[in-house]
Amino acid sequence: MKKCILFLMIVSKISFSGGEINFQKQKEKVEQERIEKLKTQKDNEADKNKELNDSPKEDTSNIQSQSNRLFYDNKSVKKVNNTSRIQKNIGNRKLIEYIKTQNSKLNENEIQNILGYVFKYSKEYNFNPYLVLAVMNTESHFNHSTVSSAGARGLMQLMPFNFKEFGVDNSISGNIKGGVLHLKRDYEKTGSVSKMLVCYNAGCGRLANNAWKGIKETREYIPKVIQKYNKIINL
Repeated sequence: MKKCILFLMIVSKISFSGGEINFQKQKEKVEQERIEKLKTQKDNEADKNKELNDSPKEDTSNIQSQSNRLFYDNKSVKKVNNTSRIQKNIGNRKLIEYIKTQNSKLNENEIQNILGYVFKYSKEYNFNPYLVLAVMNTESHFNHSTVSSAGARGLMQLMPFNFKEFGVDNSISGNIKGGVLHLKRDYEKTGSVSKMLVCYNAGCGRLANNAWKGIKETREYIPKVIQKYNKIINL
C-alpha cells in the first residue's frame, strides 16, 4: 500500500513539473511575440519617417527670411501714436517724391491727401502705415480710378462686398479706411504678415493646404509687397 501511494506521489509531481514547464514555455512564447510585434511597429515608423525626410520640399527660405524682416520692421513702427511724427512723415519729401515715381499723374496735394488718410487710419486702428502704402502701391500704383477685371476698386482694390463688410464707400478716405481694416483683420486672424498678404490677395481660404502656392499671382504678390515696403522704410 505504501509503495502504491509513493508511486502516485511521484507521478503527480512529474505531471505538475511538466505542466509548469509547459506554462513557462507558453509564457516565453507570448513575450517573444510581443517583442517582435513592437519591433515591427518601430521599423514601420522608422520607414515612414525616412520617407518624409527624403521627400522633396519647396524652398521657401527666401520668402520666410523676407517675412521675418517685415515682422521685425512691423513691430518697430506698428504703433503710430505721435502726431508730430505723423505730420513729419506726411510731408516727407523723399516719400512724396517716391510716390510721384510710382504715379506721375498725382500732384503733391493729392499725394499728401492720400498720406493723410493712410496715417490717420493707421493711427486709429494701430496698424503699420508703411505696410499700407506698400500694399497700396502693389495693388493700384496709387491710382484711385483703378478697377480690376475681378471688380476690385480704388487705391486698396477693395471688392464690392468689402465696402459693405467694413462699412465704407469708395471715396479715397473710405477706400483707404476699408483697406486698413481689411489688413488689420487678416493680420489678427493669421498672426503672420505673409499669410495676411495671402488673405488680402487671394482670400484666407487659400491658406488651407497651401492652395495659394498654386496661384502664380499670389506667389509673386508677397515678395512684391515686401520689396516695396523695404523701399519705403529706407527712404
